[in-house]
Order: sequence, then structure tokens, then C-alpha cells
Amino acid sequence: MNILLCTPLYSQHFDAGHFWLKALNELGQSVIVWDYRLDSTARSIDQINVPDATLVLKGEGINPNALPRPRFCYWPDAFFRDPGIEERLRLYDKVFTPVRPMPDWMEWLPTSFDEDIHRNLQIPRTVKTIYIGTNNSDYKREMVMSLYLSAVHGNGWGQFKDNVVGPVYLHDFVKAANQAKILIDIHHDPRYGLNRKFFEMIACGFTLVDRVPGAADILGPDLADRVTFTTTEEARKLIAYYLIHPEERESLWSQQRKAIQPYSYLKAAKKILRYLK
Repeated sequence: MNILLCTPLYSQHFDAGHFWLKALNELGQSVIVWDYRLDSTARSIDQINVPDATLVLKGEGINPNALPRPRFCYWPDAFFRDPGIEERLRLYDKVFTPVRPMPDWMEWLPTSFDEDIHRNLQIPRTVKTIYIGTNNSDYKREMVMSLYLSAVHGNGWGQFKDNVVGPVYLHDFVKAANQAKILIDIHHDPRYGLNRKFFEMIACGFTLVDRVPGAADILGPDLADRVTFTTTEEARKLIAYYLIHPEERESLWSQQRKAIQPYSYLKAAKKILRYLK
């Protein structure tokens, strides 16, 4: 089956489309890639091997009516970040999202880790706490600034913190995450979720996360109560507690990893492909 994958694979560093492409290839699909940010005229679409279906990853600015059908979209962002997007998304045959709350015509499909890449590297964890992510919201900035973390990786933090190492992607992300005893995941906004790092971080190390919609659905209510926070005060208490309780930390991380197993890119791709049968 030929699938047109629309994603900024080459123009964005590092795009999640690499993981989707890998998953689709592993499932035996032939994939045509269109980087819609590099080529707005869609010259990359193979006119000979006409796609049997289209999968768009985000796809801001794309006209869905110009794409081969059936056409699906994976929309990863909260809808308030792109006003009016729902009208365009309705032009797809099916829309998937990791975000809650969502319209009832969309399907909740949280995903964001590759089992071959996001994993335990078995290296010494010499850093107490780490945050990886861009400084792109007031909520996130206030959280990160108040937690006194050992290291911060990401764009836009240099003027605010003196322990900024810089952004990391793909294998560098995995290596950095594997060096920390506790990873901190903070979302763009507490009203929406889940982000990509929720899964990537848990696959790499014990993770504390702000309690956004969907977190408890993935982790289960009991585990969520032990590893999520809603305020900086709660986050600081959890960090202090788990730093001096390594055995409990390891036990909970094992539970976290088990909880995210159904949500790999490979398994998400399988769910989307079932609509082609």
C-alpha cells in the first residue's frame, strides 16, 4: 500500500515524522514523504504511484481537499493554539489527537515513543533532575523557574536560567534523559495534554509530570497520584521525596514503562491503518 505522509521531515529538527515513517515501514507500507513546509506545491507527491491514503502530521496551512483520499490527520496541539483549525480538520476522513478535551468527532490516540530508540541506556544517572523542552508559555516558564532543577535543555531559557545546556534531539535527547535520576515533564498549558515528551521521557527514566487531561488515563489513577503534580509546591515535595527513595523510584518507573507500552508509534500506526481495511 502506498501512503502519502505529509510532515516537515526535512525542514524541522527533529520532526516526529521520522518515527511515523519508521513505524509505517516496519508495518510493510510504501511511504511517499511530502515536507509541506519545504514544498508548498506538493511536487513531492508521486504522480505515478498514486497514494492509496494520506496521513498528515499536523499540517497547518494544508488544504485537505487537495490530498488523496482517504485522508487522515494526526493533530498534536491544543486547539486554542490555532483558532479556526477545527473547520479545516473536519475536511479529513478521520482526525486523531493526543489532546483532551476534544470534539466527539475526533479519536483520542496518544502516542510518542519508539521502543528501539527511547529506552534505558544503562548508563550512570549522575544528574538529579532535568527538564527538556522549549520556553514557549508563561505556565511552563513559571513552573521550570521555580523548581531549581539541575539541568534544563531547550530553546529560550538562556536569559532566565544559568544551568541551561541547550536543546537536544533524538539520540542526544535519549542520552540526556538517561543521565537524570528524575525527569520533569511540563506541558504548554495545564488544561490540555498530552505532549510528545510524556512518553519519550518515561521510556528513558523515572518521570514526574504535571497532571493534565489524559495523564491518569495512561498511568492509571493510583500511579498518577504518586507521580503527577498540579502546583510547584507539590512538584518540589515529590522531587525531594524520590531523590532519597531510589528503590521506590525504580519500582514506580517500572510501572510507568509498563503503562506506556500500548502507545508506541508502531501501535498507533497500526490503529490508523485499520481504517484502510
